[in-house]
Amino acid sequence: MKTLFFIRQNLTFAAAFLLAVVITLPLYAQQKKDDEETNARIKNRELQKATASPRAELPKWSEDDEDDFGKLLTLKKSKPWWVTPFASARGFWTSNALLGARAEKGDSVFVETQGFNAGYRINKEWSVQAGYNYSMTRYSENMVLDTDANSCDLSTSYQLPWNWQVSAGDRALWIKSPDQGVEVYREHNPFVSVVQSWGFLENRLNAFYGYEYDHKFTNPVGFERDEHTLFAGASYSWMNNLVSQLVLRQNWQLYDFRSSAAPVNGRQEWVTTLALQTVWQPLSWLQVSAFGLTSYDNSVNSTRDYKVANAGGEIKVFWKF
Repeated sequence: MKTLFFIRQNLTFAAAFLLAVVITLPLYAQQKKDDEETNARIKNRELQKATASPRAELPKWSEDDEDDFGKLLTLKKSKPWWVTPFASARGFWTSNALLGARAEKGDSVFVETQGFNAGYRINKEWSVQAGYNYSMTRYSENMVLDTDANSCDLSTSYQLPWNWQVSAGDRALWIKSPDQGVEVYREHNPFVSVVQSWGFLENRLNAFYGYEYDHKFTNPVGFERDEHTLFAGASYSWMNNLVSQLVLRQNWQLYDFRSSAAPVNGRQEWVTTLALQTVWQPLSWLQVSAFGLTSYDNSVNSTRDYKVANAGGEIKVFWKF
């Protein structure tokens, strides 16, 4: 009888274990799928920022260069503050929408953005800036990656001797999935950066290089990380209203989350990106740009490695007050 009792007890435990496995495995698979989709949304947005605006890393050479539109704005302004509302439409093709290591699948992407940039020049060397934008990203085939995003930033910059510029600030980002109708990612990002640039040929040619540190507090917390970025590039003004910029970025991402499979190193990624953009401003309120980039992610987990190429264009309208 005791033997029969133990057999029944063991069978009960085995059945309960199998039932738990049957219930848990689909939940684990769904969670893994959700994490991969969120990761693709984040990485694709970061790639878009690589060509977000011309000469974004360059210091402000004069009081005419008060915002991210750089020297393309030539109107003289005497007031110390500026506000620039804008709207843009961007279309591009990507070679690897899901940013997978295998079975790469291309897609066409449309991004529509509205927002504003603002700033105040405290003195010749010191300024503060703020901005907000709302963007909708839509994929032609991979609609699960569609996002609605709100982002804002607040920063300050100080111009040092020898064309050095130091900046510090904070950024915030909220990403919502229109398909699911819920927030899928949130980010709070304090940062500090330093950049030096040199002008040649009467400042038609500018070379620059620098470093930026970011800490990203995130929800889900599994994406929280430190980022170190080295960048270098050059811009050339073909005409007063036509500028090209080439930028090489090397980004190291060190994630705080430690899984049981990798308790020491955790998730680490080395992302190399080369981006080229040309911007034409035919009118004081209109910019037309073409861009291309290639990026390679070398992760300590080879299943996360990916390579991608993007190419497209953008039309932006804005008005500077």
